[in-house]
Amino acid sequence: MTAKTKKIEETLEAIYNPTACAKLALDGAEGVVTASKDYLKLVAKQNAEILAAIKNALKGTPLAELPILDLTGQAVEGYIAIQSQLLDLGLEQFNAVINAMLASGTDAEKAKVEFGKVLRSSVERSTTAQNSLFEYAVERTQAGIDAAKAQRGIAGTEAEAMAERVQNGFDTVIAAQKEFMGMATKQIKSAAAAV
Repeated sequence: MTAKTKKIEETLEAIYNPTACAKLALDGAEGVVTASKDYLKLVAKQNAEILAAIKNALKGTPLAELPILDLTGQAVEGYIAIQSQLLDLGLEQFNAVINAMLASGTDAEKAKVEFGKVLRSSVERSTTAQNSLFEYAVERTQAGIDAAKAQRGIAGTEAEAMAERVQNGFDTVIAAQKEFMGMATKQIKSAAAAV
């Protein structure tokens, strides 16, 4: 090693601090998540205000009794809650990756093992989050269909039959999505096991 090369390495070691860089990266990710959650809170507030204004405008009309506005509000609230959970999940996974990298230092084999652990954990968490999203979508769709079918004059009509077809189509789409997620998860788990 030449004196110049040694000086460059010493300078890099003095300047580059992986722990400090990791902290900056985590702080930045936490800031993004916080800002995103603040935005979601604004969306929830605006949605509630819009729905309240619509309900107020419809007072005294037959449309005021339709449950669609309440269902819409619940759907948006659920969507916001899921998005918030996904943001937390992403931050948690990012944190795990950074910590695994720091823990492994310059040991490539150790880094590979730690990354494999983080990847397997991420797959499990992502699968759980995706399944929660599917369950929520099924629940909200079923509530909407049930509310539509419960309306006066719907029973036994083409509108009821159409609601049933929409429900069957949605169930088919969700089943296909779950099957696709299952296949993708299986392949990712196999890849993670190989790491």
